[in-house]
Amino acid sequence: MAEEDVVQWLYAGAQALLQGSPRMGDMEKALDRVSREVRRKALERLTQAAAAQQALVCPVCQSALQVVEHQRVRTVESAFGKIRLARSYGLCLSCQKQLFPADATLGLHARAPASPRVQEICALTALRAPAGQAEEDVRRLTGIEVGASTLHREARRQGERALSLRDADEHRTQHADGIAALAARATPPQTSFTLVIEVDAWNIRERDNWGKTDALLKAGKELERWHWVFTGTVFRLDQRGTTEAGRPVIAERGYVATRRGLDSFQRQLYAESLQRGLQKAQMVLILGDGAVWIWNLATDRFPGARQRVDLHHVQKHLWDLAHELHGPGTQAAQLWVRPYLQWLARRKDGALDVIEGLAQLPATLVGLTRSQRKTIRREIGYFEEHQERMDYKAGKALGQPVGSGAIESTCSQYQRRFKLTGQFWSLAGDEAFLALATHHRNGRWSQLFPHDVE
Repeated sequence: MAEEDVVQWLYAGAQALLQGSPRMGDMEKALDRVSREVRRKALERLTQAAAAQQALVCPVCQSALQVVEHQRVRTVESAFGKIRLARSYGLCLSCQKQLFPADATLGLHARAPASPRVQEICALTALRAPAGQAEEDVRRLTGIEVGASTLHREARRQGERALSLRDADEHRTQHADGIAALAARATPPQTSFTLVIEVDAWNIRERDNWGKTDALLKAGKELERWHWVFTGTVFRLDQRGTTEAGRPVIAERGYVATRRGLDSFQRQLYAESLQRGLQKAQMVLILGDGAVWIWNLATDRFPGARQRVDLHHVQKHLWDLAHELHGPGTQAAQLWVRPYLQWLARRKDGALDVIEGLAQLPATLVGLTRSQRKTIRREIGYFEEHQERMDYKAGKALGQPVGSGAIESTCSQYQRRFKLTGQFWSLAGDEAFLALATHHRNGRWSQLFPHDVE
């Protein structure tokens, strides 16, 4: 059939569906309805042809399978409607599993009714909104009728696939060959560069033991609902810039987010850093707030890296002290704190100047209370502990970030999806979705859906 014949057929079919004075959106929907059945039949024929040509060998070890049954029929929900295909399956004596080689070649999950394209639609949609809200959106945008439970289940399944890929990379950090394999994925520039790693954490709400809350409380057990999600972002300094409007932007970076605890987070962050050029970096800079676990992680996994505490957090310590000494929001507090802020940001040894200034307060300020003196001692200890991490003037001169805005923005972006009003997660559920979201952010979506590669 010539192209013009196809166009005429589509035109006539759509015209028959349109009434009155249709808008362009009506025309698009009509064309989709006219061609959907044809596309469904064509897809069914294509998949059946591929299944018929599939050799009966194990997709894992490539051993010949012992035939169990030929022409077993399966129904799949595709982007164009339900299709049926018949394929053979057999037993792999090496793997001790009954397998459908055609399913593996076509990208069909053993138990999932959805085609790879529908799987991808479910995964992408669930990353933006809960399944209950997304069901109608999927129908409107694609014409596919996918129930909320199916949408959530398919997205969760893809999350588990992303999780298995992430776990494999995490395992690679435990031996030399794996580390070399991760480092080989990096595409660093030929010139010297600085690798920046920013780290923080945020809380996610989980609810286990559904229906048992009252009984557990009566038994004297405390219920924990909020749990830490450790999060990191990795980028080269040359990938950091500003838009024409002056807004900070990072052209490309890596992400890590997990609920599995610090040990797992350290390995995941190390794996992502290797893939972003860690072993080729001339300098590694790690930024975070004053949390002890961040600096323990930096020392353990990134020895020799430059550590810097976020300037905003340090400034907040000074402002809190100013408010305690002179009253919240007072002009006296503003006048007192101003030179300290300037020393910190503009002097080579600004932190040392701040320490010396704070040390003189008990002798220069009259009428200090016991609480105020205690606070001054605490803040002196804070600055002494982090003094080597407060090289803000030198950092600015090198064009390096002195604040952890990139990771704070990253945490905020994750929270938009995972901390919606009234939403609870389970550890298994949130970890799978975190892995899926991170896989997407890291630009590795084609590992799950190779049909999306241009």
